[in-house]
Amino acid sequence: MRSRILRIDEGRYTPEDDRLTVEEPLEIAVKNGKTTLPLGVAFRTPGDDEALVLGMLRNEGIISQFSDVRSIRFTEEKGATMPARRAVVSVDENVDLNADQHSRAFPISSACGACGKSALESLRIDREERFHDQQGPRFTEEALIEFPSRLLQQQTDFQHTGGLHAAARFNAKGELIAVAEDIGRHNAMDKLVGAWVRGDHIPWEEQAILFSGRLGYDLMQKALTVGCPFLVSIGAPSSFAVELATLFNVTLVGFLRGERFNVYSSPHRIQFTD
Repeated sequence: MRSRILRIDEGRYTPEDDRLTVEEPLEIAVKNGKTTLPLGVAFRTPGDDEALVLGMLRNEGIISQFSDVRSIRFTEEKGATMPARRAVVSVDENVDLNADQHSRAFPISSACGACGKSALESLRIDREERFHDQQGPRFTEEALIEFPSRLLQQQTDFQHTGGLHAAARFNAKGELIAVAEDIGRHNAMDKLVGAWVRGDHIPWEEQAILFSGRLGYDLMQKALTVGCPFLVSIGAPSSFAVELATLFNVTLVGFLRGERFNVYSSPHRIQFTD
């Protein structure tokens, strides 16, 4: 979206056109026969809303595979203050809808993937066992250092606005295989998972996920739910993320910038030069 701005630089004032990252609400509900469960309103960047919805349902533990979904119907909300869209997902009758576990108490902002949860029990990690040391891809130090530049090459919208987060999947060869962008970090992760639900099904334990910003509980929860043992962030991890990575034997890399990075847990999946 274009916007007219006044740019100030060392006392010089210049009217210019600028590009903004779009943020709009999407109301999401799941329907199982006669039962409809509202999940809340997600503020996201429009684009591949189907992947966003599928990824959210998979990460929330509502569906486990694409065949659980019968249809996704999108409608436009008329008369809203801002552009608004609604998604109603019809799922198989065998899919259990738990209102206490899955419903949200208020809108999900683009900044928080766990906000709005109505009970602490709903913040549980849908995984019981630690990853084995043999599970997960192995990367050389040189391969890891290349991750951010390979991601940036695919972030054309980010280069225009600077307002988008990204999540990317890398295979065991260090090749970038998928990228998703959104104004919200957790939305980008949901889109990445949604595309996987809909597509290639490469096992998550054979991949690494790269995040463009900080890595907190919400992203760690989603990564553990799908089963990825190797997480990399260009930004900082939170203390909770590090604790969970240590608990589940996840390799967690943070502050990956240039030729520098920190390893917070399970460094055995990295082949160091020295």
